[in-house]
Amino acid sequence: MSKKLLNAMALFLVSLLAVSMVSAIDSTQVEWGTIKINGDVIDVENGERIAIEEGEPLQIKVGLRALQDLEDVEVEAEISGYEYSDYENLEDSAHVEDLEADTTEYFNLAIDLPKMLDRDEYWLRLRVMTKSGAALSEEVRLYVEPTRHGVDIADVAFSPGSSVKAGRSLLATVLLENYGDKHEKDVKVTVAIPALGVSATEFVDVVSMDADNGFNNVDYEDVPEMFLQVPATAAAGQYDVVVNVQYDDLREMVTKTYKLNVVANEMFQTGEDKLVLAVGPESQSVAFGQTAVYGIALTNAGATSKAYILEAVTGGDWATATLSESLVVLEPGKNKVVYIQVTPTAGAVAGEHLVSLTVKSSDEVLQTIALKANVVAGGEAAGSGVSLRNGLEIALIVLVVLLVIIGLIVGFSRLKKDRNEDEEQTYY
Repeated sequence: MSKKLLNAMALFLVSLLAVSMVSAIDSTQVEWGTIKINGDVIDVENGERIAIEEGEPLQIKVGLRALQDLEDVEVEAEISGYEYSDYENLEDSAHVEDLEADTTEYFNLAIDLPKMLDRDEYWLRLRVMTKSGAALSEEVRLYVEPTRHGVDIADVAFSPGSSVKAGRSLLATVLLENYGDKHEKDVKVTVAIPALGVSATEFVDVVSMDADNGFNNVDYEDVPEMFLQVPATAAAGQYDVVVNVQYDDLREMVTKTYKLNVVANEMFQTGEDKLVLAVGPESQSVAFGQTAVYGIALTNAGATSKAYILEAVTGGDWATATLSESLVVLEPGKNKVVYIQVTPTAGAVAGEHLVSLTVKSSDEVLQTIALKANVVAGGEAAGSGVSLRNGLEIALIVLVVLLVIIGLIVGFSRLKKDRNEDEEQTYY
């Protein structure tokens, strides 16, 4: 019994060893085919070392010739020894494939080389693996050298932040990174908000560290602060801030885009056609053969000059209506009084009638006002046209003065509020 037991155990151990040998990948099952780096065939057997530039993509193509059927084969590429490999991944693996005997399969892999690699030799390790067992490996010698000209935007800081109120300044601070082998003189840095038509430009020199000491050749340069004045009339919304850097005698360029939120300034958001009207009086009594005079005070409370077109319609042939001015051009904050003269015709019916006044800007109707005229027999209407006109003018002047006072009060209160907000903000 003991001899049979020993034979069974020996057979079991042999079986296990056979299984482990079958599951491992070796040169009896698969052999290396062509290995290409960035399209070039590499002579791995003779230890060829190829030069590559940091910051560039590494395109890898591996050929494998199966000497027997294999399942779940995976190819992996990795570069070790980079200080920040825990933040930037320097490895890639191809999708798992099944290989058929006497067939060559090609696997494509890619690794993006960081810009902070030391000028040194690195090994690109290629591994062929299955679910279990040892891996079949091959090494490609790489010599990493800095690119000749290389500048990038390391960081951009905005003050007061990513949000700014219309009418205020945006401060941009740009940090440049020179990862090339050459000093860069007269690097042109432009920060712009294209949608608002504003930009600022600075020229700086960006030196490069001496990489012959074995350390990485990356150096940084602070660009002098740049101010961009956001227009006071800018609409609220999100805008692109484009940072553009030109180097190598302005032949090379790198661009990055950031987002800026503009908050509308209520002091300047008064609308495209903000018109304030004051009428005095809106209703009058007028006798046959006399003229009723209505005064209309127009105030442009918008941010731009405007031309206003006035039209008066009697709504019948009971009277004629004329305007002292049918076209009024007002600058922002300015006002003007226009008079409407309504004279009843000989055949007008006594009683209340309407006169419609329309104020337009271009083809857009801004306001329509209904004026009332009570036609009465001679002598029933109070006052003459001239005295009434003088009285209306005085009343309208008072109305305009009140509008100006109200505007000044609102303006000073907003100015005080904005001044307090400015004192609370800190600019760096």
